[in-house]
Amino acid sequence: MTIPKLALTWDEAAEASGYSVRTLKQAVYDGNLLARYANTKGVIRVEDLAKWLDDLPAESPSGRA
Repeated sequence: MTIPKLALTWDEAAEASGYSVRTLKQAVYDGNLLARYANTKGVIRVEDLAKWLDDLPAESPSGRA
């Protein structure tokens, strides 16, 4: 039985979302994505990553795909 992960490392979150670690850290800095920390190790809860992705605009700002 495989237990699903509750939280992802920066690299795992980047791979799962298709965004770079830098983009994810900027989203945390901007207050749009929540990271959790145990000592200095940051993780992103799977639910928080999904919410951040859901909150992204459905259309690009330029109107192009």
